[in-house]
Amino acid sequence: MTGTARPDRTSLLEGIVDLVLPADCAVCARPGTRLCAGCAAEVGRRLAVPRRAEEAALALPLGPDGTPLPVTAAGTYAEELATAVLAFKDHHALVLRPLLADALARAVAVARLDPSVPRAAHALLVPVPGGAAGHRRRGYDPLGELTGALPPAWVRRDLVVAPRLGVPRPPWAAGAASAHAGADARQRRGRDRGWRARPGRVRPGTPVLLVDDVLTTGATLAALAAAVRAAGADPVGAVVLAAVAPPRHPRGGAEG
Repeated sequence: MTGTARPDRTSLLEGIVDLVLPADCAVCARPGTRLCAGCAAEVGRRLAVPRRAEEAALALPLGPDGTPLPVTAAGTYAEELATAVLAFKDHHALVLRPLLADALARAVAVARLDPSVPRAAHALLVPVPGGAAGHRRRGYDPLGELTGALPPAWVRRDLVVAPRLGVPRPPWAAGAASAHAGADARQRRGRDRGWRARPGRVRPGTPVLLVDDVLTTGATLAALAAAVRAAGADPVGAVVLAAVAPPRHPRGGAEG
């Protein structure tokens, strides 16, 4: 008796979305297809060359020498790419998954080969943990969908976990969800997301590359870096799908 393959939950969700939503392009809203050829080509072009992106993120954690955590971005968060990322994250545009996942995988490969990032070649990948509320609202974890295409042995989702839905946050995390307006980079960098580190899962000092979808201020990566350190690992860099454009002047003046 042969076994029956388990259905892919995301593929089933894609099929349901196709049935209940009109087949408009997820990027330009042109009717007739969920991703038109022109938008696919343009989004692909904007993801063709990964770049270093830490200069635009003022709240990133700082290394011993005072420089920000190195970040490799698959593309710049603007125009068609920004629309595509938002459609994928918040509007069930799962048709974009292969294009975006491939781009993130290329950025990971570039980061792991970057000679300016010590020990990146052997680093584990720790994605920002998805929250239960977001998963319940969407029906899927966007970052989990993107990192699912990476080699499973590289990805560690058990070092840092998000609070369970309905579990009160600790008193010291009370300011974590407040607005970034009026907060300087140091304050943003120090904010807690209520994530729980799980020590003992890796050898102390194991190098880690943090992974997120969008980089703006760097506050999310700073919180993840702190949790990773509490788990005993060493964040040596980060990889994101898209990052805000670099500033036109030296570091000074931009949540993510």
